[in-house]
Amino acid sequence: MRRIAEMVVVITGASAGIGRQLAIDLHARGARLALAARRAQKLDALNHELGGGHLVVEADVSRPADCARLISAARERYGRIDTLIANAGYGFPATVCESTPQQVEQIFRTNVFGSIDCARAAVGVMRGQSARDGLRGQIMMVSSGAARRGLPFFGVYSATKAAQLSLTEAMRIELEGEAIAVTSVHPIGTETDFFTVAEALGVTKIQSNMRRSWRQPVGRVTRAMVRAIARPRREVWTSQTTRVGLAVNALFPSIGDAVMRKQKREIDALNASGN
Repeated sequence: MRRIAEMVVVITGASAGIGRQLAIDLHARGARLALAARRAQKLDALNHELGGGHLVVEADVSRPADCARLISAARERYGRIDTLIANAGYGFPATVCESTPQQVEQIFRTNVFGSIDCARAAVGVMRGQSARDGLRGQIMMVSSGAARRGLPFFGVYSATKAAQLSLTEAMRIELEGEAIAVTSVHPIGTETDFFTVAEALGVTKIQSNMRRSWRQPVGRVTRAMVRAIARPRREVWTSQTTRVGLAVNALFPSIGDAVMRKQKREIDALNASGN
């Protein structure tokens, strides 16, 4: 069991959604935080809300230099890094073949390359520090349920989440002998601004009352993450029903196709209606 009090946690994408709520939850348990995102004003407001004692770093994880600067700043401020939360990421609604090369490159730079660059720098710090509660550190990647099943209109996004899962699985074995835990997190649709931002980046409407009814409260996701920081796990799933469904999909892809075909029809109808 790791003590969260005084633990140093770096969170990317901390200005909104899962990252923001996780910062609030960890602050309440006495963690020392390095908060990173592109929107410095929102980070400053969050830090002020939390009492102003945390490190704020304006950073775009799609830029390798920003990832290195974030990890360096956290080490300089706190002397160590106990957990990195690679949370920064986004999606956009478009079919795979309608996604432009620029869109594909940019989302991979943020969701995948940014995760790798932050993890590489953080592991470099963790390897040189003493163990705390039995571990030198932890890498936690916020992937998605979509890592195990590509979603219509979110195929490129799903590919980035699958890449994060593969990276996590590999690192988990590569680093276990160095007392560095590696965890992947797999939320389903969550009540954040993800879908609103995604729609603004594309031309396809994806939101409906039914879609909203399927989403989980963000606190459900972050509470599970906090538990997995205190007691590291290989994977964190916030919906066991989804996890079982994805296992069935792996065995019988035709069943998964039927479910996704229905989802595509609903999105097609939403866009045809003009609502």
